[in-house]
Amino acid sequence: MANSYGFDFLRNEHNLAPSSSATADSSAISSSSVATAYQRPNSANNAPAVIPDASHKSDLEKQADVLLFLRHHRSSGCLPPPVIYKSLGIDLSDGGTDAAVVTMLLNNPKVNVEEVPDPENPSLNMNLFGYRAKFSTVRDKATLLAQINRCKNGVKWNDLMDAYEGVEKDLQKLLTGGEILGVTNPEEKDKILFPRGESFLVELDGCVTLELPKLPPPSIAPSAGILQARKLHSRIVKTDVDPRLQIRRGEAIRVGGEWFRVSSAVREDLPLDKQPPRAQAPPSVVSMKELSKKNEVDGYVRRFDSRTIPLDGTLSENGGIGALAKAKVARERLHSIAGGGEGGSGSGTGAGMRGVTGGASATLLSSFATEKNPSMLAGVFAKSVAASFGMGRAGGGVGGGGRKRPTAKINSRQRDGGGLGGGHGLRGGRTALDADAVKAAVENARSAALDPALSHSHAVRHGCTKDVRDMYLETLASIPTSEVDLHKMLLENKLIDPGEKMSRPRMKRKANVDNDGKPKKRRYYERKNMRRTNTHLDGTDIGAMLAIAAEKQSQGKSVGDGGM
Repeated sequence: MANSYGFDFLRNEHNLAPSSSATADSSAISSSSVATAYQRPNSANNAPAVIPDASHKSDLEKQADVLLFLRHHRSSGCLPPPVIYKSLGIDLSDGGTDAAVVTMLLNNPKVNVEEVPDPENPSLNMNLFGYRAKFSTVRDKATLLAQINRCKNGVKWNDLMDAYEGVEKDLQKLLTGGEILGVTNPEEKDKILFPRGESFLVELDGCVTLELPKLPPPSIAPSAGILQARKLHSRIVKTDVDPRLQIRRGEAIRVGGEWFRVSSAVREDLPLDKQPPRAQAPPSVVSMKELSKKNEVDGYVRRFDSRTIPLDGTLSENGGIGALAKAKVARERLHSIAGGGEGGSGSGTGAGMRGVTGGASATLLSSFATEKNPSMLAGVFAKSVAASFGMGRAGGGVGGGGRKRPTAKINSRQRDGGGLGGGHGLRGGRTALDADAVKAAVENARSAALDPALSHSHAVRHGCTKDVRDMYLETLASIPTSEVDLHKMLLENKLIDPGEKMSRPRMKRKANVDNDGKPKKRRYYERKNMRRTNTHLDGTDIGAMLAIAAEKQSQGKSVGDGGM
């Protein structure tokens, strides 16, 4: 019986059949959904494909089925009518039974139609049908980000949902990592995405590590239980500095090169997008205030304390987990060199080298983040290692308690008895390191300080840390609003010198000078072999005026409106 309200799409053929067997009879196929019609025949018995019966459907229903089919197979490009007929039972060939559907598809802006020669009869043309997304150039994550960056006034989330398979996951990753901005539109219940522009990233204090179950030897495949346990433990990141002073729940954080949000889930049985709105991470990567107090009453799923950072996702085995493991090895190598445990040849003897101390080594070995250039720190650390060879620990003492230059032991030789002259040399028949060994030790220290794995020792966030922002907001009211009062406060705190002006006078730029301040030179160019062709006017008044104008033009003078 026909639907009296005109809702033809509520027919029973759009409901999934209770049986999932691929060898159902024709009666079951007629009552199955379009999704069941997409199932391919079993290739084991080489049975012919069963073509669904779509004769009972209206043209609008057929068009909707074709659109859905093309969208699910949009990665395949344009499809020929025989492929669509075998899957849906809708004949879109030239002169077929569904000519009205073809006309509707040709006028549909969501359908891309290409006309190509028919493989069976090249003298005739056939139409290929494909799905046309609103942004047809978006095919992967890179082109997705480029498209959003081009839309300065924003683009709707739903307009990008039909771009390609997996676009929703890529959009969520871009939002989580802060590569794009998202603003919720409550009227349309949609998100508007905007380009972020240049980002400002800050390292957090504290070296991050993981406590994971150990994997078996490479010859033994790890069990599914161990892999699952490692995934669960990778959600909990350990740190040696309290992170709650620097970041809030729901804000973006990068660990091991992967972006996450600090976990704010209150229910373990629900995915992230199904959590209560008060427990969901905001679209922005930073928050100006804490999440709802009711979340604390209900209790968060993962704790966030002075030594733990909970993540809303799992670190990948070859990505974040591997990066943190390499960072730990790089820090241990750096500590070994600074403590004198790793010599110039990397043998671990540390002969002739004392412990390295100083600003560069303290900065590199500290758990606190620094804004200094890594290359500069590596150079200073290498110089400290070179200077440390002037007072060897295992290579003998230095008489008189004085520190020798780094070359003091390089030119020394092995002796059987006492040291060199007055006890200033080597003892016990030991041999000092030569120049090549010291050079190798310095290069080893430099390479250890420049190890790229050290960049994953600290977590990273967007914008300034929570304590810096709070300090700015608390002291914002005490900052003078007028330039005169601000100038006086800067003088009182000795931030500027007395007599120094608040701002430099605006430079006056002359119009007739170039960027270097030199006068511009006017250049006049004459076309080669340029000559007058109206010589028949010579001797007349007009000819005399033309001759005078040509002479003025050769001198660089104005000759009127330039109509010559």
